[in-house]
Amino acid sequence: MSPTLAELVKHYDRPGPRYTGYPMPPAWMEGFPENEVKEALNRADTDERPLSLYTHLPFCPRRCSYCACNVVVSPTYKPVEDFLRALESEIELWAQWLPNRREAVQLHWGGGTPTYLEVPDLQRVFRAIATHFSLTDDAEISVEVDPSHLGEDRLPALRELGFNRVSFGVQDLDDHVQELIARGQTWDQTLATVKQARTLGFQGINLDLVYGLPGQNLGTFRRTLEGTLELAPDRMAIYGFAYLPKLLAHQRKLPVDSLPSPEQRLELLLLATEILEQHGYVAIGMDHFARPEDPMAKALHEGRLIRNFMGYAVAAGSDLLGFGPSAISNVAGVYSQNEKNLARWQRHVRGGQFAVNKGHRLSSEDLLRRWVIHRLMGSFELRWREVEERFHVNGAAHFAEAIRELEAEASLGTVDVRDEGIFITPLGRRFVRNLVQPFDAYLRKLAPDTAFSRTV
Repeated sequence: MSPTLAELVKHYDRPGPRYTGYPMPPAWMEGFPENEVKEALNRADTDERPLSLYTHLPFCPRRCSYCACNVVVSPTYKPVEDFLRALESEIELWAQWLPNRREAVQLHWGGGTPTYLEVPDLQRVFRAIATHFSLTDDAEISVEVDPSHLGEDRLPALRELGFNRVSFGVQDLDDHVQELIARGQTWDQTLATVKQARTLGFQGINLDLVYGLPGQNLGTFRRTLEGTLELAPDRMAIYGFAYLPKLLAHQRKLPVDSLPSPEQRLELLLLATEILEQHGYVAIGMDHFARPEDPMAKALHEGRLIRNFMGYAVAAGSDLLGFGPSAISNVAGVYSQNEKNLARWQRHVRGGQFAVNKGHRLSSEDLLRRWVIHRLMGSFELRWREVEERFHVNGAAHFAEAIRELEAEASLGTVDVRDEGIFITPLGRRFVRNLVQPFDAYLRKLAPDTAFSRTV
């Protein structure tokens, strides 16, 4: 007999990593030595493959009550100048340590609200990057945009700079939900920004929704899905709301009694999956959907899908450089995360230092387990033959304990353990964060109260 929805939720609903990397930051060393980063850069400089670049632009005009991002709420524009000077110093510092390696295949601006910056400052940030790094002709150059805070001149300026993909935060189209999350984004704003992006010729338009928000139910979320599909986005992301009131004080303002239950959250996700697939979208990994002709759907079909700290990607550099407060870098087997506090980050980089707050040097075992986890999260299957070809390891023997754990899940219909490998079922894809946890050698060592979002 198939398990009920309540049984699945009871079994799987617990905090867990999203595995954009492995291990995730809670397992990293606080006070990570700056020399580790410099040594990694020396190694990386001899690599001829292109880079990925990420820039964190932290400013927001107001704090949305659902948000878990590292932001600086600034109703006035005054702090921007000091930030830009520090950002220019940091980009130059990274470039100094990579004298022979300056080409990038991926550039992404996140936040915060990148379009909080006025046009001359958007141009200034891009110029700071372009002065030191060149982008390949086929580079994906993307930016996150909040339609509720977007001057008419921002998208034309970004398109002129060369941005070819834009992700619009929608979250939900219901007015009551928008009111509860203190965002106030209207349908007219969303429609106008998507139309403008299409007119400007952006090659890719992404819409981001969030399920599990206060006030959501199956009826309102169905209307949100149907409304966003009218806009015909190239890709859609359906993220689970990360409710972390112990860590994020501003989330304590949310009315707890209006939050969907874990069972309702799963129903919302299953509804989104059903509707999007009915409209021809292809499920990408655990939370993305794309049109069949989109490069991401093609990459999935051809086994080329990549997962890194920016999520799923079609093309990504072998190393990632992160600029700005809280930005994460992944260079030659070394993870590092910048100081999250704006003032501390500025002090470090204006003083000619990397603003490293925490980091981790990956072992050969880390690299193996990261590949296994990302393979399962990207393609929902893992074949032991591939493990042996890539790592010269007998995967079935090496991961015998993980296999035993997953065999215990088979009765729920979420995973199929065979002699040739691990295969996650269509039902199991909704719980893939749980199903890769047996391969995580760090998770059980972390403190029980480590702040992860819930997996359902």
